[in-house]
Amino acid sequence: MEHNVSLSSRDTLVGFHLPYLVQHAQPTDYNVALKNAAEGYERARQMAAFLFDIVDYESSIPQQFSPQEKKEKYTWDHSDDFPPHLSIIPSVDRVNPFRIFSPLRLVQTLRIISSLWNADNSKLAPGPEQNTMKKLTEWNQERHKEQGWVLKDMFNDPNIGLRNDWYTDAVFSQQFFTGTNPTTITLASDVWIKDFADEAISQGKHGVVTLLTSAPPRSFYVQDFSDLRAKMDTMPEDVLYSCSDGAWRYGCAAVALFYLPPTGKLHPLAIIIDYKGSMAASVTLFNKRVDPADNSVDQANDWPWRYAKTCVLSADWALHEMIIHLNNTHLVEEAVIVAMQRTIPASHIIFQLLEPHWVVTLSLNAMGRHVLVPEVIAPIAGFSASQILRLIRNSFTNFDWKALYVPNDLESRGFPLDQLNDEKFHNYAYARDIKDMWMTLRKFVSSVLGHKYADDEAVAADPHIQDWCDQMRSQSGAGMWKFPQSISTVDDLIDIVTMCIHIAAPQHTAVNYLQQYYQTFVPNKPSALFSPLPTSLSHLESYTESDLMAALPLKAKRQWLLMAQIPYLLSRQVQQDGNIVTYAAKASKNKDPIIAAAGKGLSADLKKLANVFLENSKRLDDQNTAYNVLAPEHLANAIVI
Repeated sequence: MEHNVSLSSRDTLVGFHLPYLVQHAQPTDYNVALKNAAEGYERARQMAAFLFDIVDYESSIPQQFSPQEKKEKYTWDHSDDFPPHLSIIPSVDRVNPFRIFSPLRLVQTLRIISSLWNADNSKLAPGPEQNTMKKLTEWNQERHKEQGWVLKDMFNDPNIGLRNDWYTDAVFSQQFFTGTNPTTITLASDVWIKDFADEAISQGKHGVVTLLTSAPPRSFYVQDFSDLRAKMDTMPEDVLYSCSDGAWRYGCAAVALFYLPPTGKLHPLAIIIDYKGSMAASVTLFNKRVDPADNSVDQANDWPWRYAKTCVLSADWALHEMIIHLNNTHLVEEAVIVAMQRTIPASHIIFQLLEPHWVVTLSLNAMGRHVLVPEVIAPIAGFSASQILRLIRNSFTNFDWKALYVPNDLESRGFPLDQLNDEKFHNYAYARDIKDMWMTLRKFVSSVLGHKYADDEAVAADPHIQDWCDQMRSQSGAGMWKFPQSISTVDDLIDIVTMCIHIAAPQHTAVNYLQQYYQTFVPNKPSALFSPLPTSLSHLESYTESDLMAALPLKAKRQWLLMAQIPYLLSRQVQQDGNIVTYAAKASKNKDPIIAAAGKGLSADLKKLANVFLENSKRLDDQNTAYNVLAPEHLANAIVI
């Protein structure tokens, strides 16, 4: 039977003909196959139509608008549960999705979202026979060995599951220094240390008690997700869960305690699998291996501890995807763009410095709000859609600009700038790289603004800067009350402009482009747990391999595929014309001699940083995975994906 179907450009985005789907459908009943394929096709077609409606026009001709025209074109939308954002993207800013994403990866993703991928027989999801961790790891490794596939997919790139030691304490810990979210590990407070010590005493964990009371000061750090419930306006005792496609998913607010000795090898000591307001109301498990050199414990078969580590990484998935990545880069940068378009002329030096770092952000964010969050994040997270939106909005409103300036952030989290090159912190490559990149970008910004503004009085007298501050803080604008109330000194202006570039370039690069490696292998960092959490320590201590396997989405194939595919979609390698090196080269040719001179200086500094970052990576104890995500040639100049 032949079918001749004419596809529009929107249908082409879906990437396949309906008859092809029917032909390859698995149900034996042709009518059932036709119905299932038609429904899935229509859903995919509607999503593709939306993408083209929102980004179907590109203008290569720069347009100049009057201040009033810009205010009319760049209007705030406060009508939904997302943080304030651009209402309608002006045609001059719209970008075709094929320029943003790899067309093949986008088509593959739309097929999964629309349930048109036959998950039960796909090579991209494991089957019921992969019912042990060993089999699951081998399955992942076999997929990477296969050659001659017609189409590339997520297994063409490496992931952490190719390592036979991916589950160990060492690899688990290192992810918080050089993984997808290396931005939130922080020095343990005296309260946390006391609470863990009291719990260790209660459980008779004398080795932990001895270490907690005898180690040098500032030796203990935490990954603390205990406030997730509060940020979602949820009670401490409430169970975090969601359900769609018949798959029940559970979230958790885990807390992990780490020991960082002078040798710099981060080691996990204890985990609260789901903090419910107090240690007494929560389940806390201590590592049998108090000493990281202890080889008497079989890490591969310590299932209660492996489950606890999975809880931590699942909580980190939620924090990373919804706050660190989506909110703290994408949505925050959009607020900067809209506020600046409404208040600062295109001829203004601040506008000229920041505009090259915007590129496709507005179109990308619109797709995030209409497709990524409702069609991807919500169906795989362990929280309800309303909880997710409250979490995002709370984080946006309370985004603390000055506190998150890189020097302030590192110091406040217990990583002193003047000690980052010490042996104790040699494994924290992100901290060393991001500190140097911040200083380099700040030098570039300073070399421009220091010439444009003669003194602090000149900054204070610039009405556009105050208008920008007001727009960022106002409830009728972005509503970000922790944005500076005023910017009245040259140094303050340099810092905030550096921060805007930092968010769009190095910070987004650091938390986006490693997702493929760490998250495509779902067991390493699942988006949720697919069985209820244990409610007592004795229950957790009785866990076996089957309990951990039940917590993975082995029976929820669509969720598995979404967890694995989205990191692949978002980790497309930065093209040369979009990296920070090319940006510096273009700046060096700017018609403004001040910007040109600063651009030349930035180019020279980036060359030096490339070597510094390479040496930082070489110092890592774990040489199985180099940390080069912030290397200048890999560093995106903007939020381009």
